[in-house]
Formats: sequence, structure tokens, C-alpha cells
Amino acid sequence: MDLKLADCCGNCEHLMKGQLCSVKEIGVGENQVCNSFEFKAVAHPDDDCLKCSKFQTNNCAHPRVASEGILCTVWYPRMHTVAS
Repeated sequence: MDLKLADCCGNCEHLMKGQLCSVKEIGVGENQVCNSFEFKAVAHPDDDCLKCSKFQTNNCAHPRVASEGILCTVWYPRMHTVAS
């Protein structure tokens, strides 16, 4: 099964500080979505290949250079499981 980030206001380019939509000009929740959705790619300083779900797989775009401290444009977060 392929996984992807949700198309929702929390991952949208139009979400502004204070939970406001810059397109609709209304307050929104992170789990809502509309037809103006645009994915917002946000890189965090602590993200790198070691935290990418594609690292050391056939899906890695740059297997020869992928390593700690490197972050490329196709980075995708690992899904964490919680032990019960």
C-alpha cells in the first residue's frame, strides 16, 4: 500500500498563522480541505536521509549520496509506530 501525506489544511500552502486560509479568508481546521489545496513542502533542520522512508530502498532518488545530514527534494517522512 502506498502512503502519502493528507490533502488537508494542515498541509496546505494557503494556511496562515492563526488557522486562517489566505484563499477563502476564513478560519479553518487542520483536518479540513477545499478545492484550492496546494501542498506545502516544509523542511525542518533535523530532517535528513536517515528519517526518510525511501532511504536505503529502491525508491531512493540518490542512493550514492544519501546519508546523515543530506536532504533532497523527494524526502518523505518515515511512519512511526507506537508500541502497545
